[in-house]
Amino acid sequence: MANQEQLAIGSSGAKAAPARIEKRPTDMHHVFLIDWNDDGRPREIAVVMEAPDGTIYGIEIERLHPIDKARLKKFLVSMHADKYPLWELLAIGQLNNGINPLDFFHMNYVRVKRPRGAILGGGLASVEVYAGSDKQIGSQFSDPRGAVVTNEKPTLGGSGNGSSFS
Repeated sequence: MANQEQLAIGSSGAKAAPARIEKRPTDMHHVFLIDWNDDGRPREIAVVMEAPDGTIYGIEIERLHPIDKARLKKFLVSMHADKYPLWELLAIGQLNNGINPLDFFHMNYVRVKRPRGAILGGGLASVEVYAGSDKQIGSQFSDPRGAVVTNEKPTLGGSGNGSSFS
């Protein structure tokens, strides 16, 4: 048992992320108790979205200002909270200051927790490289301004006398 615990802790002394993130439900829709920082202390997390690999996008409720807690609770207790994921409730809503709640919370509070073994995507590994191509990057595009480079001296006003002032 102690040997398994040493393996979980690893060489850095920090406890490794679990293979599956444990979520304990609360009385409110989309809110779970999760060991968010892997320190053994469950925190109240509003789960905005869960990815197929087990990654959780969530909002740590204790970090919110009381005004933002009230804004979030408005969506958590809405009549559609049991029918839709939280990201969808936030996406179609509007805060009293006119801002979209999904934009607001994502920009300021949403954090990501990945389970051990989750594969990160969207990096350079997902970009295809054509080794046999000698083309310069962007060579398929033309000048969007339609400009033509010439060696002619520009004239002011376009009239023959070279002056546009009368």
